[in-house]
Amino acid sequence: MFPEIDELKKIASSYNFVPVAKRLSLTKDEEEQLLLSLAHDKDTVYFSGGNHALGNYSYFVIQPTRSITVLDGVLIDSDKQRDKIIKDVNPHNYLEKVLKEHEQPVISGLPPFTGGLIGYFSYEYTKYYQKHINFQHANPDNIQDIGLFCCDKLIAYNRDKSEVSLIISIATENLEANYKRAKEELEELKTRVFARISKTYEMPQLKMIGDFQMYFNEAEYSNKVQIAKEHITVGDIFQLIMSNPQKVNLTGDLLPLLKQLMVDEPHAYHFYFKQKGFAAVAASPETLITRKGQELASYPLAGTRKLTDDSAKNQKNCAELLGSAKELAEHNMLVDLGRNDLGQISKFGTIRVTKHAFLEKFSTVVHLASVIKSQALPEKGALDVLDAVFPAGTLSGAPKVKAIQIINELEHFKRGIYGGCFGYMSFSGALDMAIGIRLLHRNGQNGILHTGAGIVADSIAKNEYQECLNKSRSVRNALAKSSLRGEKNGITN
Repeated sequence: MFPEIDELKKIASSYNFVPVAKRLSLTKDEEEQLLLSLAHDKDTVYFSGGNHALGNYSYFVIQPTRSITVLDGVLIDSDKQRDKIIKDVNPHNYLEKVLKEHEQPVISGLPPFTGGLIGYFSYEYTKYYQKHINFQHANPDNIQDIGLFCCDKLIAYNRDKSEVSLIISIATENLEANYKRAKEELEELKTRVFARISKTYEMPQLKMIGDFQMYFNEAEYSNKVQIAKEHITVGDIFQLIMSNPQKVNLTGDLLPLLKQLMVDEPHAYHFYFKQKGFAAVAASPETLITRKGQELASYPLAGTRKLTDDSAKNQKNCAELLGSAKELAEHNMLVDLGRNDLGQISKFGTIRVTKHAFLEKFSTVVHLASVIKSQALPEKGALDVLDAVFPAGTLSGAPKVKAIQIINELEHFKRGIYGGCFGYMSFSGALDMAIGIRLLHRNGQNGILHTGAGIVADSIAKNEYQECLNKSRSVRNALAKSSLRGEKNGITN
């Protein structure tokens, strides 16, 4: 177990909690069995970082003991003993207090996430700090505004080293007794891990009943695009993202979909989440925000072309994307918005675009991408950082608040995780949040796949409708590969 007790004594007076860990070697096949075991858990989360400096770890939270959800101002903080219900809550203050109470030091050799809050923030979280935004749409699937687990015990898998860290947070009060107890708890956690990986878990079944149904048909979507363009013409906004969800009936577990997305999109963020009957899977290519020490980074993606099996056509599409004045103007607009967002929480003069408008390829699409970095003001906490950049301009528009208000008028549904984010806020200060795209969530049999397109002054409605379809292809293709097909009167493979 590490760190050693003497090392912890040197820093214990500055923190209420410290992380301790035990390392194990774990093969890729054993990690696979650990992941498959999550299908048998009622509440669980798996999060694997994207293609950046914090992204070489996968995190497993097995049978979490504390759940925090927020819906329409009502927060429920649940543990094994009770449900604490708070009405008219300010989730920013509540969650920041949770993080502050459990603040930990950064320990060399441990992963960025050593315990903290992990889960999702829905797009509608915006209403809690933008008081002039009010979402009134129906919520038949009971999607929470916030769905998090607060964990002081987790499993972190270093994919580069094929090594697992079993991590537990311990109180610094009565440090020696807690350190001794942590040794026993880590041995118990090790036993649980090996019990899971020693079994041979079969991949659970996922069945798709019927076909996907678009919420808006092409004519309806085109009408929404026209209204958005009228707002652009009169100067209300420069751009907005108009979404068009697709619905499908599903039975079984979403884990097969996650596994296929991990094969198809190996460099994306991967997310598998189950909480109180709600489930979600994602393979998002886009980072909302990361924090390592005081360095903040965002990675906006804006501008899209389709990729196929035809390499010549792909080269043409990539060249067309790089040469498109429309796509570059849209991208630059959102890069500027990202810089402005970071400006609210960054030291003056530290914001810089380190890479601009380069191609980032995924399985079915290619995007224009940029990287923005800055140095955070030291007094800004995780929720301050999130509120400054949330929701991403690439999923709302510019100016952001006005775009959100117009989207609210045009869309008649709760977006949920789409356009929101998922990831972690570590007790040690690290932050890694991915934008909620390339995802499917469900409650009961109702599966929702949500995509959108950026509308600007010269947008062509049919092209934007097609872009929604193009962006859904990665999840739809993965679902087709990983699920059984059935009709309501029978199942066919």
